[in-house]
Amino acid sequence: MAETKTDAMIATQPGYERMASWPYFIWIVLLCSLFITILIWVLSMLFNAPLEEAAEWAKTPNPAKAPWYFIGLQELLVYFDPWIAGVLIPNQILIGLILIPYVDTVPEVQGCYNYSRRKFQFLFFTFGISLWFFLIITGQLLRGPSWEIYWPIIDYPLGGNEWIYPGHPFKASQAKLHSLSLPVGITISLIGFVIGMTLPVLIFKNYFKKLGIIRYSLVMVHVLLTLAVVGKIFLRLFFGIKYVIVTPWFNI
Repeated sequence: MAETKTDAMIATQPGYERMASWPYFIWIVLLCSLFITILIWVLSMLFNAPLEEAAEWAKTPNPAKAPWYFIGLQELLVYFDPWIAGVLIPNQILIGLILIPYVDTVPEVQGCYNYSRRKFQFLFFTFGISLWFFLIITGQLLRGPSWEIYWPIIDYPLGGNEWIYPGHPFKASQAKLHSLSLPVGITISLIGFVIGMTLPVLIFKNYFKKLGIIRYSLVMVHVLLTLAVVGKIFLRLFFGIKYVIVTPWFNI
């Protein structure tokens, strides 16, 4: 019985060469950690942190911006309700990262993170990171007083935090926002979800067979949720659509 189990274990092992993580890989991680720590120490001694002036109880800055690493969430508040922008979307990102080891189980490409071996993963992750930095750049550099978009050089200093043009009024939004009716919003959302779930099955049949229905569903739900965030931003900026689905309990 023991020999049978050993033979089965050997037969299921990946066919590529493996190396023990200790001491080789662990030493690399340790040296990189020490290098980054020393680098941060040196930078902190050479440059001051980008802090604003001391807060005044009678003066509220316009706009009041979060630190750059949170300003992406603040920018999302323009397009979504607070519980969606601050809770659901970050949780969706965390759940997607947690699911990676369970949906990406092909032994032949484990440990490979280049484009040639993982085209879909590479492109989707790059797209997600680019989207997040787009939100950070928009909130940090383009948002001015009243959280309106001020184009650099043209009508507001790049990355400015205070209005420096006395006598000139703040920029007023010209967008007339409106929301879709509930039947129209639900219909569009359902059609988009059905097309998004079925179209890749018809185009990438081998990918669907490789993943199976459960893992495919987990991957595509997160892909569609990410694309839905982009779609909602696009509808708000170019068509003035505030909400796609409006209910007494929540708005999307």
